Amino acid sequence: MTTMSPAEKEARQMMADQKAQEAATKAYDAADKTPPAPKVVKKAKGGSVTRGDGCVTKGHTKGKMV
Repeated sequence: MTTMSPAEKEARQMMADQKAQEAATKAYDAADKTPPAPKVVKKAKGGSVTRGDGCVTKGHTKGKMV
Protein backbone atom coordinates (compact mmCIF):
# COMPACT_ATOMS: atom_id res chain seq x y z
CA MET A 1 0.00 0.00 0.00
CA THR A 2 1.37 3.37 -0.96
CA THR A 3 1.27 6.34 1.33
CA MET A 4 0.28 9.73 0.05
CA SER A 5 2.49 12.72 0.48
CA PRO A 6 1.06 15.74 2.31
CA ALA A 7 0.89 17.65 -0.98
CA GLU A 8 -1.11 14.84 -2.61
CA LYS A 9 -3.47 14.66 0.38
CA GLU A 10 -4.03 18.41 0.16
CA ALA A 11 -4.65 18.23 -3.59
CA ARG A 12 -7.20 15.43 -3.16
CA GLN A 13 -8.91 17.34 -0.36
CA MET A 14 -9.10 20.46 -2.54
CA MET A 15 -10.68 18.44 -5.37
CA ALA A 16 -13.23 16.93 -2.99
CA ASP A 17 -14.07 20.39 -1.59
CA GLN A 18 -14.46 21.78 -5.11
CA LYS A 19 -16.85 18.94 -6.09
CA ALA A 20 -18.89 19.49 -2.93
CA GLN A 21 -19.03 23.23 -3.61
CA GLU A 22 -20.20 22.65 -7.20
CA ALA A 23 -22.90 20.24 -6.01
CA ALA A 24 -24.10 22.71 -3.37
CA THR A 25 -24.20 25.54 -5.92
CA LYS A 26 -26.16 23.39 -8.37
CA ALA A 27 -28.68 22.41 -5.66
CA TYR A 28 -29.00 26.05 -4.54
CA ASP A 29 -29.63 27.24 -8.10
CA ALA A 30 -32.24 24.52 -8.65
CA ALA A 31 -34.02 25.44 -5.41
CA ASP A 32 -33.89 29.16 -6.20
CA LYS A 33 -36.28 28.80 -9.13
CA THR A 34 -39.71 29.20 -7.59
CA PRO A 35 -42.67 27.80 -9.49
CA PRO A 36 -45.12 30.29 -10.94
CA ALA A 37 -48.04 31.32 -8.75
CA PRO A 38 -51.20 29.29 -9.37
CA LYS A 39 -53.97 30.90 -11.39
CA VAL A 40 -56.85 32.36 -9.41
CA VAL A 41 -60.01 30.41 -10.14
CA LYS A 42 -63.07 32.62 -10.37
CA LYS A 43 -65.97 31.14 -8.51
CA ALA A 44 -69.67 31.76 -8.96
CA LYS A 45 -71.09 34.68 -7.03
CA GLY A 46 -73.54 33.85 -4.28
CA GLY A 47 -76.98 35.41 -4.10
CA SER A 48 -78.34 37.46 -1.24
CA VAL A 49 -79.68 35.63 1.79
CA THR A 50 -82.63 37.04 3.68
CA ARG A 51 -82.64 34.31 6.31
CA GLY A 52 -79.91 32.00 7.46
CA ASP A 53 -80.02 28.24 7.35
CA GLY A 54 -82.49 28.04 10.22
CA CYS A 55 -80.08 27.44 13.09
CA VAL A 56 -80.66 30.95 14.45
CA THR A 57 -83.94 32.78 14.28
CA LYS A 58 -84.70 36.35 15.29
CA GLY A 59 -84.61 36.87 19.03
CA HIS A 60 -82.87 33.59 19.84
CA THR A 61 -79.30 34.78 19.53
CA LYS A 62 -78.69 35.51 23.21
CA GLY A 63 -76.65 32.96 25.11
CA LYS A 64 -78.19 31.38 28.17
CA MET A 65 -76.45 31.03 31.53
CA VAL A 66 -76.64 27.53 32.89
